[in-house]
Amino acid sequence: MADADRLAALVVTSTDVLHRVPSRSEPARIASELERLNRNVRDLARGQIGPYDQPGDFAATLLRHADPSNG
Repeated sequence: MADADRLAALVVTSTDVLHRVPSRSEPARIASELERLNRNVRDLARGQIGPYDQPGDFAATLLRHADPSNG
């Protein structure tokens, strides 16, 4: 089973088990968006946060590297 299929299956399971609310979106579409967002966060964090940093340090890193035009 491909990673995208496994992630889509997890989306189906989590919406059913955790939320008890059926999603109006296709699981494959949600899985694709989750993968895109996770990939972007990993790419941004690489080289900025190491294995010994605290998870809360990521927010400060985002602020340090924020585009000033976003005010």
